[in-house]
Amino acid sequence: MTSKKSIFEKLGLVEAVEEKNENDVNNSDRFFLDPEDDEVVAEFEEMLKEQELIQSESNVEPSDFDSTEEQSQEETTAILDELEEFKNIEEKTSEIEDKLNVLMVAYEKNKMLSIEDIYRNARLSGDTRKSIFIADTFLKTLPENLPVDIKRTSLLNILGVSSISIEELLTDAFQRIDSLNTVLENTVNVSEDIVKKNELAIKELENRIEELKNITEIRNKFQDDQNTLIEYEIQKIINIVDFIKPKK
Repeated sequence: MTSKKSIFEKLGLVEAVEEKNENDVNNSDRFFLDPEDDEVVAEFEEMLKEQELIQSESNVEPSDFDSTEEQSQEETTAILDELEEFKNIEEKTSEIEDKLNVLMVAYEKNKMLSIEDIYRNARLSGDTRKSIFIADTFLKTLPENLPVDIKRTSLLNILGVSSISIEELLTDAFQRIDSLNTVLENTVNVSEDIVKKNELAIKELENRIEELKNITEIRNKFQDDQNTLIEYEIQKIINIVDFIKPKK
């Protein structure tokens, strides 16, 4: 009895495998399609058509490839242009920031600081009760005609009753003096530096003015000499012309 063949065997896509015996050895390489296999064959042909359609869609024509490559190059160029523009913007922004920093430094050097600004920059407390000025506030409450020693003793007693540490007040006082001296020293140093540079610039300008004066004087003398020479030559020619031209 012949074994049933698969659809691939019936279409000749794979080698048929049969049990060979003495009666069908000569028929082992033959394939047969029964009439009822038409539906199977049609289905398989439909599968082949679909496969060909997929392959045709996946194939890229040379023209399409060239177009895609050209588009890719244009996109790359556009991206590089954008990056270059962004880089230029960054450089301009950095340049503007540098100029602003220079202006800010110059502004800070020439800005008149109030006492409150100095204390604020030094991060010193603005609370009068925590500063040395509380002692002055209490001192002003005492009668002015009291002797100095009595005033001092009275003030210390008031501070003690108010639970205010004299050491903390002295520390605050020293910090305020340090902050004030720092600003004072910086102001003096900056002022001296500015004055020195300005004096040097003035000296250079004065020298330049003298040079320009000398150049002007030399040029004026050159112009006078040139004018005299040319005017003399013109007059000489006029005299010759007057001498030789016919008399009317």
